[in-house]
Amino acid sequence: MTKNKISQAFTQGLLAGYVGQSKFTKTTRGSFEITSSHYETENIIYHDEWTNGGGQEIVKVGNEMFTRVYAGHTFTDNQDTIKKLISYIQQLDDKTRLFSDCKFVDGDRQYQYKILDTESDIISAKETIKFHNQTVFIHYIVLSPIV
Repeated sequence: MTKNKISQAFTQGLLAGYVGQSKFTKTTRGSFEITSSHYETENIIYHDEWTNGGGQEIVKVGNEMFTRVYAGHTFTDNQDTIKKLISYIQQLDDKTRLFSDCKFVDGDRQYQYKILDTESDIISAKETIKFHNQTVFIHYIVLSPIV
C-alpha cells in the first residue's frame, strides 16, 4: 500500500469524525467504557476507538490494513487544548500524524509531531502542544501495517 493511500484514509476518516460525518457509538470493551467513530466510503473503512488518554484507529484500503495507536493526555485547560488540537489537525490535514515531522506555530502555542523511530514499516512518534513553551498536551503514536 502506498503511503499516499494510507495518509488519505487516516486523514479522511479522522476529519469525518470532527465534522460529524462518521457514526459515533459508546461501547464496552472488557469493563472499559469506549467511544468509537466509524466511517466508510466505497474506497476506505476507518474505525477509531478511544477512552480518556488513548485509543486505536484502523483503516482498510482494498485488502490492506493499517493501524495507528495513540496514548497520552492533556496537562491543563483540557477543553481548550482539545479544541486547538482538532483545529490543528483540520488545518494541517495529511501533513501530521503520519510519515514525516510537522511543526506549526499559532501565537503562544506550538504544535509538533516528531518521528522518534522508524523500523521497517513501523513508525513511533510524539505529538505535543506547548503553550508559552510549557507542554499542555502529549500523545505517543505508533503507526503500523497490519500484516
